[in-house]
Amino acid sequence: MKTTIFASMFLMHFVVFGQSDYKNRMIFPDFVQGKVFFKDGTAALAPLNYDTYEEEMIFNNNGEFMAVATPQNVAKIMIQGKTFEWLEGDVFLEKIDTAGFVMYRRNRNQLMSKGKGMPYGGVSSNAAVSTVSRLPHGAEAQAKDLTIDEEFELTPDNLFYAKTGNGFKALISAKQIGKAYDFDVKELTKYIKAEKIDMQQIQDVVQVIQHFKNGN
Repeated sequence: MKTTIFASMFLMHFVVFGQSDYKNRMIFPDFVQGKVFFKDGTAALAPLNYDTYEEEMIFNNNGEFMAVATPQNVAKIMIQGKTFEWLEGDVFLEKIDTAGFVMYRRNRNQLMSKGKGMPYGGVSSNAAVSTVSRLPHGAEAQAKDLTIDEEFELTPDNLFYAKTGNGFKALISAKQIGKAYDFDVKELTKYIKAEKIDMQQIQDVVQVIQHFKNGN
C-alpha cells in the first residue's frame, strides 16, 4: 500500500472537539475501507472518512488520524459506493448522480453559538442561535476564537457544484446556475423566488435544474 501519500497528523483537532462532536462532523459513522485513485494511474487502499468541518479527507493509520497530503494528485476516491473528487486546497466534493444529470456536493459544517454556558450545564436565556464566522484550520486557531463559556453546535453549510470543461462551478445563485447549464437567468431568478428555493438543500437545487432541463 502506498502509505507515503498520507501526512500531517490529525490528532491535534481533538483539542477542541469531544468524541461525539468529532463523529458528528464526519460523513461516515466510522472509518471504512476506501480506494484512492491517483492521476498517475496508481491506487491505494486505506481506512478513510471525510471531516466536514476541516474539509479534509482523513486516513486512519493504526489510530493516528492523518490528512491526505497531496490531494491535487488524486483523481478520485471511492468509499462505500460514494465518489469524491478534489476541488481545491484539502477540499473534496461528493459526486451526486441524479435523474438526467450529475452534480457535486461540498459537505461542510460551520459552528453556531448556542449562547453563554451557565453552571451545571445550563445555557443563558438569551441563547438565540447566532452564526460564528468559519474558523481557521487547526486547533491553535480554533482555540483562540472559541470562548470557553459558550456552547457551540455544528450546523450543515453545504454547497453544490456543476462540473464543466473548465472545472467545477459553484451553484449558489441563478446567474451561476444559468451559466453552468445554459439556462435563462431571468426565468431562473423568478422560479427560485416563486418556489422559495434554498440553494443549500440538495432537493431544491435538483428541482431547479430538472425543471429547466425538462423545458418547463
